Amino acid sequence: MMAGGRVKPRKLAGTPEWVFRWTAGKRPLLPKLFSTVLVGTAFAFFITSARIRVTALEKSTPRKASVIYLREDAEGRALTLRAREGGPFPSRFEPSQWEGMAALESSALDAVRFQPPPYVPALADLPAGNLVQNVELAAKGQSFFPKRNPPSAHPQALPKLKLAPLLYPLSGISAATLPEALPPFAASVDGAMSSASWRFLVRLNPDGGVAECVSLEKGGEPGAPELEAWLHQIPFKPELAKPFRWIAVGIGFTNQPVADGPDAR
Repeated sequence: MMAGGRVKPRKLAGTPEWVFRWTAGKRPLLPKLFSTVLVGTAFAFFITSARIRVTALEKSTPRKASVIYLREDAEGRALTLRAREGGPFPSRFEPSQWEGMAALESSALDAVRFQPPPYVPALADLPAGNLVQNVELAAKGQSFFPKRNPPSAHPQALPKLKLAPLLYPLSGISAATLPEALPPFAASVDGAMSSASWRFLVRLNPDGGVAECVSLEKGGEPGAPELEAWLHQIPFKPELAKPFRWIAVGIGFTNQPVADGPDAR
């Protein structure tokens, strides 16, 4: 019912004056204890597992350095030694860089090196016999001459020698490929011809024959035509793979025995 603008609920019969009981009642202790232990365990777990890292702020300083270049001279070496001695890191002593290390090492090796005793030859007595033969002297007033062997009954005749040309290689050919048998040289050889230096440029055919011959020295001197004609008679080693080839040869003179017979010259 409403009275004076207020709503008053209906009150059932047998209900207390207040809906909620404002006085503490008797409750069991076990649920309170269980909840307290559970909350304490969770709090301890989170406290021990949580880690907060605190780092100190580093001062930001610019990174820079100075470099001094020293030359390889007396002044540079002096400054280098001064920097090593006066620096924060003392230099370490290196025995291998010590000036007296070589002399010390040499003396140590001489001390341990085997030195054989000096060789002293043993003296031996000379034989008692007289090994010097007596020299036969001539009597006073008489002449003494050595004995002379009589000549043989048939003295050996010396062979007749004659100057003959001889080849030696210059270019394009070796000494092993030069022909061993050379044709006879019919012309006479004088002193001027044998003492001169003869060089020829020769063009060979595939079969080894001389197709062309050119004198490189003293072409107009006496004897050059005779030597060119003699070179045309020499058969060289054939090379069928090459149509023509050039070689350079020199000609010298040597004494050779003259063959006996009607054709001997």
